[in-house]
Amino acid sequence: MADAVETSHATPFLCDLMSVGGQMVLTERPAAQDEIGKTMAMATAGVVVQIHSNGRAIPFTERHRHIIQPGDLLLVISPAHGDEKAEGQ
Repeated sequence: MADAVETSHATPFLCDLMSVGGQMVLTERPAAQDEIGKTMAMATAGVVVQIHSNGRAIPFTERHRHIIQPGDLLLVISPAHGDEKAEGQ
């Protein structure tokens, strides 16, 4: 967060992500059946930023290599559902 304070674009994005009424949400959810066997980069309409798989945290930097397995938990940044500003942009 300290680095974000020194930038003009990261701070508003992170504040939006952390706010309840923001345009973006961070969710933790089990991998969907249609995501299993795909890489993190191919997984969803949102951005998978981390996966928890077999007790390991798989970082975003592995998005083109890690294959999603049954039982994986995904941390996903996506547009807030029902937010007219996010949908209209």
